[in-house]
Amino acid sequence: MKVLRTPNKYFKNIKDYPFEPVYTSIQTKDGTEIRVHHIDEGPRNGPILLAMHGQPVWSYLYARMIPFLTSAGIRVIAPDLPGYGKSDKPAAREDYTYQRQVDWMGQWLTENDLSEITFFGQDWGGLIGLRMVAQDPDRFIKVSVGNTGLPYNPDVPQEVIDQIKAFRESDEKLTMMGMIKQIRKMDGKSFSEERSWKTHPALKFMYWQKFCWDTENLPRHSKAYGNLLKLRNEIKLERIRALKAFKKDSMSGKFPGKKQSSNLNKIQFEEFLNKLD
Repeated sequence: MKVLRTPNKYFKNIKDYPFEPVYTSIQTKDGTEIRVHHIDEGPRNGPILLAMHGQPVWSYLYARMIPFLTSAGIRVIAPDLPGYGKSDKPAAREDYTYQRQVDWMGQWLTENDLSEITFFGQDWGGLIGLRMVAQDPDRFIKVSVGNTGLPYNPDVPQEVIDQIKAFRESDEKLTMMGMIKQIRKMDGKSFSEERSWKTHPALKFMYWQKFCWDTENLPRHSKAYGNLLKLRNEIKLERIRALKAFKKDSMSGKFPGKKQSSNLNKIQFEEFLNKLD
């Protein structure tokens, strides 16, 4: 695995970010070493807050909050996910999967041997961090999240998974407006209203993913960026509606032979994630 490292000179004189870096080396499954950065501020004996960022930011997200937290006696630990900030960056898109980020950060947590943790996760920091909580629950005492969740749908049809993979690998180029038009064609056809895989909400999210992957310089104009955020929130709401519909139908027995508890089944969830890995 080829790994990139952003030179330290690019982090000099960043406003409101005077924190000393802390580095932890972990290993990928192929033996490649990745250096993960985090900041560790506040009293050593204070209660620990593990604050994890999402996409497309880094630990700087929490820079202006940290002084208030540390002045209250809280020890704040904020890592940069691999690929972000001062952490090493695997160079190929194929190096990154949801499961690998969970594995890497789980290894980082073990190496630092943190315990009695209050967890806070934002965006993908929540998706990754909540999996860390599930894998190593004895290290955590409290959980709080913002703008995030734990997506769960064990019955995603294989046709959906195949279409997402084919779309990722296709040569189709998306513009922002083209992506918006494609997604809005699917509006009003939620998973709860039509059981066809052709209207599955994951097919909306794949447009957002591919647009971000294939666009080297995402729009910075405030109006364009606002449209992107609005679209992203629409996709998130659609996924939430689909999850609620799944829970409701599974409890009512609408899925033949699959009536089940409303509790999330960790094994089924892991099996679904493996299909996408």
